[in-house]
Amino acid sequence: MKYFGKKRDGYSRFQRHRSRRSRRRALMRSMAFAVAMLAIGAIAWYFAASTPDSAPRLAQADAPADAAKAAGLPSERTAALPPLNLPTDEAPHGSAMEWWYYNGILDADEGPRYAFHVAVFVASGLVRHTVMHVALTDLRTGKRYDGQYRTAGVATAPVRDGFDFRQGSWRFARLAGSHTLQASLDGGASFTLDLADAPPLVAHRADGSTTPGLLDFGSSGISYYYSRPRLPANGMVEVGGQSTQVRGTVWYDHQWGEFDVLELGWNWFALHLSDGSDLMIYELFDRTGRPVVTAGTHTLADGSSTPLPRESVQLQPVRQWTSPATGIRYPVAWRVNVPAGTLEVEPFVSNAEFDAGITSANVYWEGAVKVTGALEGRGFLELSGYERLKDLPPRTP
Repeated sequence: MKYFGKKRDGYSRFQRHRSRRSRRRALMRSMAFAVAMLAIGAIAWYFAASTPDSAPRLAQADAPADAAKAAGLPSERTAALPPLNLPTDEAPHGSAMEWWYYNGILDADEGPRYAFHVAVFVASGLVRHTVMHVALTDLRTGKRYDGQYRTAGVATAPVRDGFDFRQGSWRFARLAGSHTLQASLDGGASFTLDLADAPPLVAHRADGSTTPGLLDFGSSGISYYYSRPRLPANGMVEVGGQSTQVRGTVWYDHQWGEFDVLELGWNWFALHLSDGSDLMIYELFDRTGRPVVTAGTHTLADGSSTPLPRESVQLQPVRQWTSPATGIRYPVAWRVNVPAGTLEVEPFVSNAEFDAGITSANVYWEGAVKVTGALEGRGFLELSGYERLKDLPPRTP
């Protein structure tokens, strides 16, 4: 009996050990299965969420595949996706990457006083998370205030046809066509702005494409992209305990899709011009700095938009600025040749670097610019991906 008992005790320990191993294996198989199901579910949720319903839709986005076929054009990858559907598409999607973005120059009674940008990112992988970036620059003193948050999940209340992102004292919301931007920043600065949807609504597309609101970045993926470039804004900026009533015209972007933002860098221009038109230009470059895509949209004062062919846009950097904090060199001044003429783009303040290493593991330049030349104006310039370049590549005029 004792022998049997000892044998049984050893057998029981073996069984318990094997049982623990089996449970671990079963748990790993279950986790792998769950991850696969989540991935499949996310893809299915994305396409289901993007499917048009009874909400109003942009007229020019209807039936792009039929239009291409009727015109005898080759089939586009973008034509296989649901068309842009507003206002439903104002709300978050289940895509790999999505962001909502605002920038603007805020005037006081004495003229341009502040520049700001707000960016809210939702990235989805095995885990979804929300990142918020905010910067405010005093254009008179050059002093810059900024802040950033990162949190798990999607930091917005469920809102139909909109969003309501909140984190701490920050709030960025679009509800029933009205926008609220509110943030407090380190250094004693804060702002609250109220905006309203206003024409034009620009559904960006590549030259020759029949699918407005979608851009094909080749191996980097496909992105939905639309803008409201002229939202009237009113509000208050407080710096050092002193409040200033401000007003301005704010550029709003919304972009999402299955694309990889780490493969490419970019130079992005968002300009309000003196003839009432708006100019959006983006140039994507690879990890060596070689431009791979240059395109944009010119929106006239009457609200009509025209995609810019690659050959009609030439971008030439004319001055660099080196960040004393990171050592990264940015081409902050540019000569831009477009069908409307040659534009000289200069920053209001050269020090407009945003170090987002703690929230999105990147560093970029984002600042207000003034435009002279064939047309005058002002707007914003974004330079991203330069931390990956050892040297700025040579450019031919």
